[in-house]
Order: sequence, then C-alpha cells, then structure tokens
Amino acid sequence: MFFGYPIAAVAENWLHECLVGMVTAVHARLDAGQPPAAWPTNIPTAHRARLRLKHGLCDRLNAYAAAAEGLAPAQRAQVLICLNQQNAIAGLVSCVSNCACLTDLPAPIREPATDLFVFAFKLLTDLDVRDAHYAIIYNTLGSKVCPFCALEYFDAPGAPREDLDHYLAVSRYPFAAVNLRNLTPMGMKCNERHKRDGDILRDAAGNRRLSFDPYADREIHVSLLNSIPFPQADGHPQWRIEFVPDSPECITWNSVFDIRTRITRDVLNPSFGDWLGSFARWFVTYKGSGDVSNDRIISSLGDYCIVLLDMRLTARDALRLPVFQMIERRCSNGDNRLLALMRDLVTRSVPQRPAVARNM
Repeated sequence: MFFGYPIAAVAENWLHECLVGMVTAVHARLDAGQPPAAWPTNIPTAHRARLRLKHGLCDRLNAYAAAAEGLAPAQRAQVLICLNQQNAIAGLVSCVSNCACLTDLPAPIREPATDLFVFAFKLLTDLDVRDAHYAIIYNTLGSKVCPFCALEYFDAPGAPREDLDHYLAVSRYPFAAVNLRNLTPMGMKCNERHKRDGDILRDAAGNRRLSFDPYADREIHVSLLNSIPFPQADGHPQWRIEFVPDSPECITWNSVFDIRTRITRDVLNPSFGDWLGSFARWFVTYKGSGDVSNDRIISSLGDYCIVLLDMRLTARDALRLPVFQMIERRCSNGDNRLLALMRDLVTRSVPQRPAVARNM
C-alpha cells in the first residue's frame, strides 16, 4: 500500500465485537452443559435494540449453535481458538502470529460459521456502519485514491459505494468477515481483477509471507531513477520501478496487486511521449527558446520538478514527477544522448511564424 488508512475508522467495530461475544457465549454454555441462550437475550444489552429484529442473524446463530453442539469439546475449543486467531490482524500480516483456515476446522462447523459471519457482514450496510467507516477514511485521505494502486480515484460518500474488500479472504478466514480491521475500501480494478479472493497471508506454495497492515501509518513512493529512457526492443523505455522505502511487504503487495506491471503498461508507456511534449511546451513558454544549451536544459528540468511537486499531482499524473526526476538525474550526470533528445524536443516546440507572402 502506498499509504495506510486511519485507525480511527475502525472505532465503531461494535457489530464484530458483538458477534464474537455471542459466539463465545454459545461455546461457554455448551461446554458447561447448558443450552445456548434464547434470542434476543443472547444479544449484549448495549446492542440489543439495534439487533433484536435481525431475524436472519438469529437463524444463523442458531444454526451455528446446533453445529457447535454436535462437536466434541476439543473441537469446539479448536474453533474458538481459530475465531480469535483470525481476528489478530496486525499479528497475522506481520507473521508474528498464525491462524487456521476454514478447511482446518471440523467439517460440520464450516458452512454454518461462514454463513453466520458473511450474513453479519451484509448487515454493516443496513446498520450504517459501512458508510460511516468509509466517510472517516475518505475525509482523512490527502489524495482521494485507492492506496493499493494509487491509480484509481475514490468517489465521495453518497456516490455508489466503492468495493469493500476482505483483506483476509472470507473464503479462508470467515471469522474476520465483519471485523472493520479486516475491511478495506478498494478500487474496483484492485479488488475484482487483481486481488479477488487471493490469500494475503500465504503465497501460491502456501508459505507464510509478510503483508502490509492496511490500518498502519506509512508513505511509500515510486522511484524511477534507475530507468533507461530510450526505447528497448518493445519500443518503450526500460522502466525500473522501485518502492521507497522498500521492504518484504512490498513483495507481497506487488505480487497480489501487480503494481509494477500496471504502472508500466497503463501509465508510463502510454504517457511518456505526451509528458515529454508537455515539458517542451512549458520550457518554451516559461524559459523562452533563445537558449537551449545543456546547462539551460538541466536547470530547467530541476525547475520543472519543483513545479510538478508543487502541483501535488495525484493518481496517474503523480508518476510524472519520478519520470522527470529520473530525466533530470541522467542529464545532470552527462547523458548526452538524452540531452540531445531534450534539446530537440524543445526546438521542435517553438511556434513557427507563418510565411509572409511577397508582392510580385
């Protein structure tokens, strides 16, 4: 992630806490040889008024209780441990802790558990928790873009809702389905085309891997300083996209969301020529066309980078700054081929005066 979401957005995590409390109470009564409490007395008092008419939740909690009753005490203990482990999000993404997956649980409890927690997830919309959660995030963002790619803009609250991704996939970790700590607004392309139901905690071989905590503070930038601007065999520059600061979490992030490929294919390759032309026109407009020496080009590239920085560009346009930082660095280091290209671009951008017809 290029940046993290504010932890304040998960403060109203009451539905998750309520559901965990109800499931824990079911286990406690069954282990004590007692039947589960009846609806709605099994709802914590503080939230009873908001949930007592949610009969779909009641039905699914009863189905879960019936399945749990059929398990041996040791199996119920295993399920309860899994419930708590799957919600230790910070420990899981940092590989400090581990958790079982759905398929590790006794078969009779898998479907009722998933059904209960997925149904409760849908209630987040009815109970206005989802919209309040998104509003806090949106209003806090400096750049209203998806932090997983920084390419897709987020719409303001009140527009059709952005995707709300289960960072730990609900197909594997259903006990975290309602936990706001595990729920991340995400651009449609990131969610539906790239991440989908992929496992953020494990690679394709099943090995544990480090992942970013979506609610931890961070700021990651793209550097292109080691790129080679001249066309390669495919007709495009050789882009070397580096993340600053780099870390093992970046490996997972790039693998899941295909960040380098998307930046190269969808932004840098199609935009590079246009961005060079924009610089040339800016040079002619603000620096004039009388002096196109190497020193003048290099100093102007530095000025242009300051202009781009001051513009606080977002989404795809934000990549213009690292592109021209790379060009400025290479020109300052004496890349004569690139300097010749920049001089030629500026020269060709000088407006041509129309020819004056002579009287015969």
